Amino acid sequence: MMKRTTHGSGLIAAIVMAAFAALAPLSASADGPVRFAIQAWPGVTVKTQVATKLLNAMGYKTTIAKLDPQFVYQGIRSDDVDVSLGAWMPAHKDMLQPLLDDGVAVEYAANLTGAVQGLAVPASTYANGIHTIRDLAAHGDMFDHKIYAIGAGAAMTRAFQKAVKDDYEGLGGWKVVPSSVAGMMAQVKRATNKNEAIVFHGWKPHWMDVVYDIRFLTDDNPDGKIADLKTTVYTVTASGWADKHPQPAKFLKQFKVSVAAQSEWINGFAHHQRDPGTVSTEWIKNNMDTVSQWVDGVKTADGGSGIDAIRAKFGG
Repeated sequence: MMKRTTHGSGLIAAIVMAAFAALAPLSASADGPVRFAIQAWPGVTVKTQVATKLLNAMGYKTTIAKLDPQFVYQGIRSDDVDVSLGAWMPAHKDMLQPLLDDGVAVEYAANLTGAVQGLAVPASTYANGIHTIRDLAAHGDMFDHKIYAIGAGAAMTRAFQKAVKDDYEGLGGWKVVPSSVAGMMAQVKRATNKNEAIVFHGWKPHWMDVVYDIRFLTDDNPDGKIADLKTTVYTVTASGWADKHPQPAKFLKQFKVSVAAQSEWINGFAHHQRDPGTVSTEWIKNNMDTVSQWVDGVKTADGGSGIDAIRAKFGG
């Protein structure tokens, strides 16, 4: 048993070392690049593209490493990563809190508020009186007693399954139908086109919030785990990084994204399968008023106006 555990630890260490091998020559010095790490998720992918393109336009060098979530935080601890824009809280608390407790990372700013996930229905179903979990349970025949969800191992899918097992708010006897995101959304498309009732795992920001008119159910139980769950996404930085990069840090402090904007980014990248660099560039050009708020008072690397440099690069 001990040998198996040791081997597993060694394998994890090897993976971490390989993941950061390309970053090893870089440093966290004042004149070094701002080293971003992203999880392989559409929202944080385009969000980081937007941030780095703006920093580059102002004369600041950046790098981006795509890593599994736990390695993003490991990278901050090992001084291989400076910034992550994808710390979903409280979902990431187990990974992030040890770094905060040890003083190696900082929740620098909330870059997105108003994110939500849980049981969702089309607007037409909501208009027919299905607003809460109790409403859902009381009208099970409308839904064939099925909840559509994503992969069987997903946290929310497990929460739905536990709710059914525990007969939470009368959901005993229902069936959770796990699938891929694409498979679940195909069921939503089918039901929506036929104006049929369906309940599924919804969340935003996501392209589903752009393509479909959806509503999130609420729960009369304030301790409920399957409806209207609010999330805040934080910009996390390595401790001391902001002092070494005061102007990029000022920009990131002001870099606050709306749910609608991130859903639009995800729609372009993940749903329409467009290049994230193209999606981010087009968005910047079309939203210069928002960009000007993000870079208000931020100077370029050579001391000039940040917004002037961005306008020169992107127009507007």
